[in-house]
Amino acid sequence: MPGQSVPKDIENMVEATAKAMALAQYRCGTPRMVKLYMDEAPKVLLLVAMAAKRLNWSPDELVRALKPPRRPAGGWDKQEDPPQRGGS
Repeated sequence: MPGQSVPKDIENMVEATAKAMALAQYRCGTPRMVKLYMDEAPKVLLLVAMAAKRLNWSPDELVRALKPPRRPAGGWDKQEDPPQRGGS
């Protein structure tokens, strides 16, 4: 919500990054696995922020590049049963 003033908590950002790193490496986001990445997560965030600043990317551009908007569903996606592949 753009109009709201929400306090920013870097610990939540670091924890979310550590969880993402654990999920990417081991596909496991348990608290014990997240704790293993808590030391590295701030370094990763800092490197991403420095690279974005060096390349003159705004935060919105960075988000759009990492998670592009979804395309509208194609014609067969809207149908109840998509076309089948194969012989039978």
